[in-house]
Amino acid sequence: MTDNSLSVPAYDPAIGVVAPAEGGAVIVEIVNGSVEILGDPAGLRDLARMCLALADSRVPDGAHIHLDAGINPLDLGSASLMLARHTTPSGS
Repeated sequence: MTDNSLSVPAYDPAIGVVAPAEGGAVIVEIVNGSVEILGDPAGLRDLARMCLALADSRVPDGAHIHLDAGINPLDLGSASLMLARHTTPSGS
């Protein structure tokens, strides 16, 4: 079995969250009240890198990445998407 691995630069508060992109394509749709995320392999890796960058232990709560239709990696017909860092308090 082949392993997949991704890496992102460590969080730097002077720069913010950085997630290098391959330039893939992703479509976000809302179908019958459910969010569907469809992407080519590079686009899905781009989203994974964004999530990985937000998961860095040094990233503060509230840090986020806005993705709008027509802006890499979202296709023109896509709904907008926001990925955000939120830490749930222990015991919740």
